[in-house]
Amino acid sequence: AAAIFFLVWEPTREIVVGIIATVVGIAVTITFKTILVMVLGKLNYAAFYRKRPWVGNVCGVALECWHLGLTSTYMLARAIKLLVAASIYIGRIDKPFMADDAGIIGPVNLDLFPLIYRKGLLSADAHRHPYIERLGVMYLMKIKYGAKFATTAGSIWRLLFVFSLMPWLRKYRIADEADLPEGLILQKLGKSESAKYEIIRELREENRMLSEENRMLKMASENKSL
Repeated sequence: AAAIFFLVWEPTREIVVGIIATVVGIAVTITFKTILVMVLGKLNYAAFYRKRPWVGNVCGVALECWHLGLTSTYMLARAIKLLVAASIYIGRIDKPFMADDAGIIGPVNLDLFPLIYRKGLLSADAHRHPYIERLGVMYLMKIKYGAKFATTAGSIWRLLFVFSLMPWLRKYRIADEADLPEGLILQKLGKSESAKYEIIRELREENRMLSEENRMLKMASENKSL
């Protein structure tokens, strides 16, 4: 009722119409920007990795230009959110105000800017990560040399090298269904405590098989002599 009164009243009509126009314009631009970011994000991003870097760069520049026009509004809105979060945590001793989840009230997060900032850093650094660069070099070498690159013998020598000099890297190794179990590899390398008992068991089995074959040969020779 008060909003309708100020909208109809002649002295305040112009001010209220200007405020409504500003709010509607901001809402329309935010809605359009949200839809555009969601569509482009699904097309250009796989997690934090950009499938089309140039499109991502263009979108980043466009968003920065868009943010320049709303900088003062975002600063005011964030200041109000921080004041609300600070007022909620007045007198609490179980959690500091600067905690990571201080601005989370149920399903609502009052301040998403730190999360957005971290996502931007991860999105940019994903293309300069040393593992990504090494993986790209391996793919290019495989394309260039074909079956001569990444052979089984080379993989075994690499495993021996890692197990001997850098054993802590084994926990970062991703194994698929075709890989040998790590325990079996360690047994073959003699790294396991039970490896010697496994070798003894295999030797006993081989000795039993040889004894059985020797007995069969003796029985065959005796039958021939008869």
